[in-house]
Amino acid sequence: MKIIDNDLKKLVLISNLIIIFFYSFYLLNWEPTIVSVFRELLILPVFLLHFFLTLYILFKLLSNKIKMNFYSMAHLVLAFLLVLSFIGNN
Repeated sequence: MKIIDNDLKKLVLISNLIIIFFYSFYLLNWEPTIVSVFRELLILPVFLLHFFLTLYILFKLLSNKIKMNFYSMAHLVLAFLLVLSFIGNN
């Protein structure tokens, strides 16, 4: 069970950091060509991973299989903010 928890923390951190990295370039209105290329390659898989991990974490929290910790809280907050940004653009 500890191995799954460590792998989950790594996946959560990776998906959060990639999304924050590309979103910060978007907010600064500065995107070099190399960042744009990697964004096009990575953003869709990272968003899908992020939302599947959000569903997994919510399921585990509701079934009391894991406790709320910093990683899961940060992941859920970022997922909420992403959903709000998608709704706000329409």
